Amino acid sequence: MNQNLLLVDDNVEILESFSELLLDEGYTIRAAESAEAALEILNHFTPGVIVTDMNMPGMSGLDLLKTVRERDLVVQFIVITGYATIHNATESMTDNGAFAYLQKPVMDFDIFFVTLRQAFQKYQLIMENQEWAHRLETTNIAFESIFENMDAVIYVADMQTYELIYANTKFKQLTGCELDDDYKGKKCWQILQGEETGPCSFCCNDKLVDGKGTPLSPYTYEFFNPKFQKYFSVKDQAIFWHDGRVVRLEVAMDMTRYKRLSSEMQKAKRFKAIGVMAGGIAHDLNNTLAAILGNVNLAQIMEDPQEADACFKEAEDGIMQAKELAEKLLVISRGEDPIQEVVDMRSVINNFIQDGGARAICHFDGANAKEEDYRVNADVDQLNTVLYNLVTNAGEAMDFKGKVHVALNRIYSRERNCEYVVTRIQDSGVGIERENLDKVFDPYFTTKFHGSERGTGLGLTIAYSIIKRHKGFIDIDVVEGGGTQVDVYIPVMGNACIGIND
Repeated sequence: MNQNLLLVDDNVEILESFSELLLDEGYTIRAAESAEAALEILNHFTPGVIVTDMNMPGMSGLDLLKTVRERDLVVQFIVITGYATIHNATESMTDNGAFAYLQKPVMDFDIFFVTLRQAFQKYQLIMENQEWAHRLETTNIAFESIFENMDAVIYVADMQTYELIYANTKFKQLTGCELDDDYKGKKCWQILQGEETGPCSFCCNDKLVDGKGTPLSPYTYEFFNPKFQKYFSVKDQAIFWHDGRVVRLEVAMDMTRYKRLSSEMQKAKRFKAIGVMAGGIAHDLNNTLAAILGNVNLAQIMEDPQEADACFKEAEDGIMQAKELAEKLLVISRGEDPIQEVVDMRSVINNFIQDGGARAICHFDGANAKEEDYRVNADVDQLNTVLYNLVTNAGEAMDFKGKVHVALNRIYSRERNCEYVVTRIQDSGVGIERENLDKVFDPYFTTKFHGSERGTGLGLTIAYSIIKRHKGFIDIDVVEGGGTQVDVYIPVMGNACIGIND
């Protein structure tokens, strides 16, 4: 803190007595017997406060005040005189910004010391304000430099009035707002949506703050802007603006070109998946039809009716296998709408494990799930199909020699604004190569050889199809140390969630 003090008085005795008195108070003192001498001292000494006499030979205290004010608006003046007129005192206080006017001789030093401390406090406050203003200016320059160089549309809008406060060059190029006045003060939806007559239907302001108006974590989403015919990946966040109000900062990345490339890649991926699926279907049907044809041919040449019946029975079994394959493919391609009812996932899992239809040995830690509510709207039969396929896959990965661990949890997804019941199925088997994780839901994709008793790779596809119709989704990942972890997300009862691909 600046404690530098300049005393100016043509009376040497007054200077000496004031200097001794103020040195004891901890101030750094410089003294001048005239205003001219004071100006010389100011060339190498920066005081926070100047205490000056009004009437002095040559330049007066008021002249000193005016001269200093031309180059320094921060230093505080205390004018002390016994000869100044009321007009001079008023001029020094109002027109030239003197902090205080005291009459001479000073009789009450308590008032003098209080006035001096207050003058230093005002000086310190002004200096701090200037420092913060400088920091703010520097920050704003850095802030604008960063935002101007980002390849994104960026703007700031008032969360109460929706008025635009700031926009970067990318925003101006997109909207055609060449000047700041073209957008400042206008509603964000007027500039960005054009035809809208009010806030956008998908406005997420209510998701950016809590009930007390405190900013929350960012909210991300994608949308297509019909005005500009572009796809954007958007991140919105509530922040405190420099004036204290809470505003929305939006960063929108133009994803149009990426979307087109992604669409082409998805088409290529679908064609590849169709090829894999067609190969799998052809393989399975060829095997089944060969078995049917072989048994029919054998039955035709057999003389013993019982032996012929056995061949026809084998042919019939082959036909039923083909029918089962067709039903699986229908589940994937079209599926049946789930007959939903309120079910407790704990009961579904417990009943499934007790039935033991998947051959694998399951461990379900139901004790940890007792205190939570795991009710969902779902089709129990379809859920059992999902569990059967996933647990069977997990068991096969371990050659049915280990335990499949099943767990329940509840998770709120801020990204999808939905709460889910999550069923985790985890094994300690051979696992899946990471490069294959995005292929596991493709029909007939499998790392097992065709013709084995372990199926042909439709289990995960069927599970995915069923859960999607329940407005849920499935995540699959590799477990560190070996094994696979599959998380099945189903909305908690009463949550109006949007499906992953809706």
